[in-house]
This record gives sequence, C-alpha cells and structure tokens, in this order.
Amino acid sequence: MDTQLASLIERLAQPCVMPMRTAESHQLATLKTEVITCGPYRSRVLIKEQQDPHAKSALLLHGWGGHPMMLYEAQTLLHARGYRVYTPFLLGHDPHFPAGCDLPGQSPLLLAMQATYGPFDSVVAHSAGGIITAMAHWLGFTLDRVALLCAPASLSSLLQHSLAQLRVPAQYLPQLRAYYQSRYPLPAALQTAQPYALRGARALILHGTQDQRVDPTDARQIQAQWPDSQLHMIEGTGHLGILSHPHTQQALARFLCAQNADHAKRNHHVGAY
Repeated sequence: MDTQLASLIERLAQPCVMPMRTAESHQLATLKTEVITCGPYRSRVLIKEQQDPHAKSALLLHGWGGHPMMLYEAQTLLHARGYRVYTPFLLGHDPHFPAGCDLPGQSPLLLAMQATYGPFDSVVAHSAGGIITAMAHWLGFTLDRVALLCAPASLSSLLQHSLAQLRVPAQYLPQLRAYYQSRYPLPAALQTAQPYALRGARALILHGTQDQRVDPTDARQIQAQWPDSQLHMIEGTGHLGILSHPHTQQALARFLCAQNADHAKRNHHVGAY
C-alpha cells in the first residue's frame, strides 16, 4: 500500500474531537450513562429515560470529530415530547475509550445499540452520522424516521469533503473507496450516489445554506434519492450552527413529535410530516 495512502487511512480513523465547553461538561455530568461494548471498542451512551414503558425510542448521532453534547438541544426537545433518548459517543470519540475506529467501523455500534436499546422509532443524525445511519441500515439497522442535519449525500461525498479539509489531493478518493470496499462488507449502493434508499423510512433533510464542510447541494442530492422526503434549507447558518438554530428545533418538533394515536402499540406514534 502507498505510504501516503496508509497514513491517510490512519488519520481518518483518528478523529480530532472538538473539546466540550464547560457548560456541556456540566450537562453531561447530569445524564445517565452506560458503556456499550462493540467488538474491541467501548463507548459511553448518554440516556434520557421515560417512566412510560411504551415510550418511543430515539437515537441521536453526532458528526465526525463531534461529541454527544452537541445534540443536547435535540435531546431535551425529544425527551420533553415523550421519547427515550440515546446519544452515544461514536467509536473512537469517547475520551474514556479513545481507540481509533474509522467510518465504516461505526455500523456495528448502531447494530449493538439496536440489540441493547432498540428498536428505534427515530434517528437524528448530524453530518457523518447520516451516512453512518445509511451504512448500518444496509447491515440490518431499522428505523421509521430519520432527520438528517447537514449530512453528506454519499460515502464518496464525505470522503471528498474530508480530503479537502485535510488538504490531501483528490486523487486518493478512488483508492480510499477501494480500501473501504475491500475491508468492510459494504453493499455496492453505498459506493454510489444512492445510499439513502432506506426502505419504508420517512426523512427530514435540514441543511444550512452557509455550510462550509458539507456542500449544501448534498441536501438536494439526498432529496433526489428520497422522493417523499422533506427538505429545509436554513438561511444564515452553517455546519454547526444548524444544531442550535430555532428553525431546526421547530422542524424536528413538527416532524418527530406530532402525535397520532396508535392503539396497536398502546402509545402515541409519530405522525407524517
């Protein structure tokens, strides 16, 4: 293997995690946490419980180099609307368990969480969390609804954005794709521009018009893959600003929290948006 390619693969498996702010650390300290084991990896899951045994479950995924507290407002919103909320550190992102794990290696985390806490009614995924959700779905992860916040349109798109941020020549993109394909059992659809054909799931796509990390055109590419999806382009905000933007919270509330009686489940089921 080319020395520079090997170095690049190693860099991509070792995310530079954004530090938590003091307020985020204090918020984390108030949450219930459990450790989930996933093969050789371990990571913490932040949990907001509900007393109702029939409450719906939601999974929140942060982006590459992020952390769970970046989704604190979404956690609070969904918990207040009756969800059990589970927000893990992606593998390799937890400072308690920092062993490196690359992007395709995240899929087993979602499958392990589904086996432990699921099935999940809804997923809210930021940035790389979106493509991780799609990859896990092809391997057996199920969901009814997904909200994608500034998500890349495909694995190739995410890798291309990553190379640009690392200032690495785009010539390495085909080699990276071939490496991931050879090492992991990724279906062919994940190597194309059509990874979001999630069977039967409803989707909300939110993207900031000033996103400098994932091009806003990716949002329209995802919508083209999902004809029944809802697309909101949020003016005046970017890749991280979308997480706390009022329009994001309003759209999530309408999409995930509109309650319609579902007597078969003896509970309230999230309605169509």
